[in-house]
Amino acid sequence: MEWSVLVGGEAGQGMFSVELELSELLSKLHYHFFATKNYMSRIRGGHNFHMVRIAEDPVHALSGEPWNMVIALDSETEQYHKTDLSASGVFLSPGQVKEMEQVARERFGGVTATNTMLVGLILAAIGCPQDKFSGIAGIASNPDHLSAGFEFARRWGLAGRCPIEPKAPTHCKFDGNQALALGALLGGCQFMAGYPMTPATSIMHYISTVALDHPVHFEQAEDEISAVNMALGASYAGLRSLVATSGGGFALMQEGISLAGMTETPLIVIVAQRPGPATGLPTRTEQGDLNFVLHAGHGEFPRAIYAPGSLHEAMILARKSFHVADGCQTPIFILTDQYLADSVQMMVEEIPSEIIRREYGSFDSSYSRYRLTASGLSPLACPGAGDALVRVDSDEHDEEGKITEDLSLRTRMVEKRMKKSDFLKKETVMPTFTGDPVSDVIVINWGSNKLIVEEAVRRIAGGGVRTGALHFSQVYPLTQDMVKPFNLKGKRIISVENNATGQFAGLLKRELGISVDHQILKYNGECFTVKELSQILRKYLS
Repeated sequence: MEWSVLVGGEAGQGMFSVELELSELLSKLHYHFFATKNYMSRIRGGHNFHMVRIAEDPVHALSGEPWNMVIALDSETEQYHKTDLSASGVFLSPGQVKEMEQVARERFGGVTATNTMLVGLILAAIGCPQDKFSGIAGIASNPDHLSAGFEFARRWGLAGRCPIEPKAPTHCKFDGNQALALGALLGGCQFMAGYPMTPATSIMHYISTVALDHPVHFEQAEDEISAVNMALGASYAGLRSLVATSGGGFALMQEGISLAGMTETPLIVIVAQRPGPATGLPTRTEQGDLNFVLHAGHGEFPRAIYAPGSLHEAMILARKSFHVADGCQTPIFILTDQYLADSVQMMVEEIPSEIIRREYGSFDSSYSRYRLTASGLSPLACPGAGDALVRVDSDEHDEEGKITEDLSLRTRMVEKRMKKSDFLKKETVMPTFTGDPVSDVIVINWGSNKLIVEEAVRRIAGGGVRTGALHFSQVYPLTQDMVKPFNLKGKRIISVENNATGQFAGLLKRELGISVDHQILKYNGECFTVKELSQILRKYLS
């Protein structure tokens, strides 16, 4: 049993408040749900809409089926979305919303109460008992406003329209950016610098809020160039450091990224993708920056790129990235996108309780920051810790960190830095497989498409062609050991990506010699829906 709701209107009319309150209450009432949004890059006006899928079983994506309820705060929403309503669906017109606003003015002294009234109306439609709210501790919603929404639901015959049983266990509600920020803190992040840029901004907001009470410092820089260099300085001084941005901001960070490669400074960089080139569609989603991040920073130095596909992966990989960055002394990148960043889901998996912190050895005055070693990993110390003198330089350098133009030493230093790739391979995050274990067709995907693809593959199961989904949450480096367990030889391979050129498919071909038979690409700024993707897959399987 499911109930899907779309709430649309102009920016400033309160749709986000409805989603925020509704998701908070659904979480506390133990309902399974998935929520995301489609919004324009303006503070007021434009056409925005928020989407919530409520179900008795876990859901992690938009179904793509007709809406069970459309709430139109303006005529544009009626124009665009009323036709997408299911045959038995409920449509709340702008006139009905204004009727609720009038009651809000008369009874509660302002129209802002309407947002909570709409939440109450939606909860009434899914059969939530009204007396449930009295037992929920710490809810921000006004119970009287919720009750008024229940009254409207009864008046309009909506109460109990689609009874849904709350079956979810005790769990936490996150959006993708919150999961990344929490993972960073669990990874021992002590410093973050950033300049606000959609869709990465809420990572900064989360960290800056936590910084009020915990040992992590946030600095809003004047631009992205300053942000990356502040983070490098903090890392040099001994703090685990993070920056987060989107494509345009990451473009400004290139010299700093290369500096991290030369100075072998650990750094975590979160790149929240959105459609480009240039400003593109600043509030929509895409997976168009894989090649950009892969080749970021001039010169050659090792790196790893993670692309989480769920809240839990976002948290775990953000936590792991600090360990890998310290171990390899190089930049580590996390690719997310607007869809994962802004989607709200339940995290039912266990959250680690231990914070992993950077550890330093004790070094004396003989310390050499760039000592040539068989592994390529040199001893890492920070200034002021013991008698070690820590020298770094953006020029090529000798073992002590002094500038050199010795060409033989240059060769050995390059080889030392590149040897660190062996450490990255030892820390490889393996792909995950779901579906028929002896599948004839493998649907390869990466990043935020994971749960959409998995539900689509489940939906088409039993159609005569055995199908499985193979998701990569580490997109670089790629090794043969990553795909060996899945025996791709002789199978039909379909790739799913949110970009125009099939960037990951190209990387698979180049790195592993794996060719895909079909590419399913979407690059209009929206994510796939389960229905859309399953219909396309059926065409290739027929």
